[in-house]
Amino acid sequence: MMNFKEILRIPSKYLRGISLPIIAAMLALMVIGITAISVAEQAARPNSIVRGSTIKQCIYAVVGIVAFIAAVVVPYRRIGQSSYILFGINLSLLILVLFLPPIRNSHRWIDLRIFKVQPSELIKVTYVVALAWYLRYRDNYRRASGLIAPFVLTLIPAVLILIEPDLGTTLLLFPTLFFMLFMAGAKLRHLVTVIILAAAVALMPIPIDTTGKDDTLTKDRKALAYWSGKIGKKEYTLLAGSLSIMKPHQLARIEGWIKQSDRCIAMSKGFQLQVSMFILGSGGLTGEKMTRQKNIYFRMLPDDHTDFIYTIIGGQWGFLGCLAVLFIYLVIFFFGAEIAGTTDDPFGRLLVLGMLGLLFSQVFINLGMTMGLMPITGMTLPLISYGGSSMVVNCIAMGLMINVAHRRPRLLGRKPFEHGKNAQEEVASIGPLFQWAQSRNYNHNNKK
Repeated sequence: MMNFKEILRIPSKYLRGISLPIIAAMLALMVIGITAISVAEQAARPNSIVRGSTIKQCIYAVVGIVAFIAAVVVPYRRIGQSSYILFGINLSLLILVLFLPPIRNSHRWIDLRIFKVQPSELIKVTYVVALAWYLRYRDNYRRASGLIAPFVLTLIPAVLILIEPDLGTTLLLFPTLFFMLFMAGAKLRHLVTVIILAAAVALMPIPIDTTGKDDTLTKDRKALAYWSGKIGKKEYTLLAGSLSIMKPHQLARIEGWIKQSDRCIAMSKGFQLQVSMFILGSGGLTGEKMTRQKNIYFRMLPDDHTDFIYTIIGGQWGFLGCLAVLFIYLVIFFFGAEIAGTTDDPFGRLLVLGMLGLLFSQVFINLGMTMGLMPITGMTLPLISYGGSSMVVNCIAMGLMINVAHRRPRLLGRKPFEHGKNAQEEVASIGPLFQWAQSRNYNHNNKK
């Protein structure tokens, strides 16, 4: 039987060597999110879907903390060893969800009655873990041909998520991929070449026959077309390749973002974006300017407790509130980078960098769309926006970073990602005992 003192030592075992500022920042973002959701709920109409969201978010936060603890306790290398299995199960869920009844006109959720599971949220973590495990001891991605496997690993979930449709999560995977490849040592010229080719494909003109068609989709395509007119007896629309596969509501969002100066477009297709920017601009320094009118404007903003929660923060607490949120995210980025910089385990370092890239991309896209710098893509703000799957997944991401911080090893082998160095020169510069230890560690790593 364990005595009371031994029980008290258990938390210290897992708190030793971790970055407490990350935990404090995570909890602070949760509190801000719950408070902002409560503000949105108070301003909502009696029959609004926002009603009851605050209590649910509190429950999601508790579940997220449990998931965070689990992600800290289980050694991250064990998780890495099961990464391909977890990734494969997640891909199966992405396929399964396409055959289930749609919810809110999309196939994103698996309804388990008690709660809904969103596989496209879970793929964020399983994808990063699988990619980090693949890249940990390889250097073939420093060649152009070596980039094929990581891109295939990214394209498979990206295509499945795009079919749902969920454009925001699809776009999120590629910045994370490039960030991890760059930090792992991939050559910049190769990555830039891939970006240029991808942009060329996305913007490549594709002719679409629109003869006799006058539906909403055709009108939206013509509004964003390079050229539209008749060739002989047929009418064609020359459209960018990426736009030709998008749904009508996605095209409407892009048109509302591109044509913000057009009053008619801004008040129809760009209405949500215009209201968001108006609330952010009217919040003032501390939010006092919207004390009386904020409830009216908050009601005008759809999805204010999910994708546009940052707008609620700006309207309620003004510029200082928005600045405080950015500062808390910077704390996570700073101490997360410190964890990545002080571990010599390639998998641990890539895992932390992948989670940081994932978090940074989500924050960048969400803030960009709320301020009119990017089109609306349906991206949640990590740890703040309403949603159980999003909360749990981001808590797991924080837990994995703390996991690496708690178990960061000190290997005697050469440091990861230092490609092209002569191992014999490094061995010659250290003593005989360290030469023996290094050779044992080097052989052990190769066996893995």
